[in-house]
Amino acid sequence: FAAFIKAKELRFDVVPDIYPGGYARISVYARAADLGGLLVDEAWFRLTGASLDPEALRRGELRVLEMRDSAMHVRASLRSLEAYFQQGDGVKEVRLWSDGDYLFGQGVVPLVGIPARVSFKGSFAVGGTKEVYFHISDLRLNGLPVLSPLVRRFEQDINPVFSQSLWPITFKIRALRMTRESFVVSSQADPVAPCPFCSGGESPGVAR
Repeated sequence: FAAFIKAKELRFDVVPDIYPGGYARISVYARAADLGGLLVDEAWFRLTGASLDPEALRRGELRVLEMRDSAMHVRASLRSLEAYFQQGDGVKEVRLWSDGDYLFGQGVVPLVGIPARVSFKGSFAVGGTKEVYFHISDLRLNGLPVLSPLVRRFEQDINPVFSQSLWPITFKIRALRMTRESFVVSSQADPVAPCPFCSGGESPGVAR
């Protein structure tokens, strides 16, 4: 798991089954994790009825032969999202805030060698069931609206925000929610409802 969940801390709760490579349940808690570029404060994963390749496990590889169900619940604070948005050579000095529906941001970008103020408004959306994208509804440079082609280019630089394309196991994303304090991605239909499989870390409850 540590090969694709890069985290400062990983905790496991495992219930083996009666056959080699079989697990009735695997629960994983990750703190301060990098999920393919998206920096999150906490993440919970659960596999039930999983059959893993025993030979691959001996080689230190994770290969799923069969699985009855899987679930995930991820929470990223606004501070973690700020760190994501200012990765690379793009926007710097990023400051984010939210009204509970949209994410707003301000930062500085280099424009012909001169720092320019950029501000944006946008929202997150699920792409299929395994990816998350950030869509910009308003982008301004030094207070002036930016043309649509440049907005799409900015989106291409940051999307997908979260992708499981290189993971040996994928988890369905059924819902996401932006609150005033954090961003939540979940396999649950209601991402801010109590999470039945989240344990091993801080309380996953999120302010509405």
